[in-house]
Amino acid sequence: MELLATSRPEGDEMDAYERLLGDAMRGDPTLFAREDYVEQAWRIVEPALGNVTPAYTYEPNTWGPSEVMRSLRREVGKTRS
Repeated sequence: MELLATSRPEGDEMDAYERLLGDAMRGDPTLFAREDYVEQAWRIVEPALGNVTPAYTYEPNTWGPSEVMRSLRREVGKTRS
């Protein structure tokens, strides 16, 4: 595996990868997310990623897509039963 860097920082300035790799080698965890934090974040976000709402087109100056109106009528019918 080969790491190629194309940016050249000025003087004693470190680029982002140098800082990240240096901190990792020194054991400095401040630039890294803990595993339990990452797992918890995915637990929260994943349901939203899988719940894709379809996008419908509709003409300007109308009440909106006919598909949405049909869905609303079904929901209103359920609440009245």
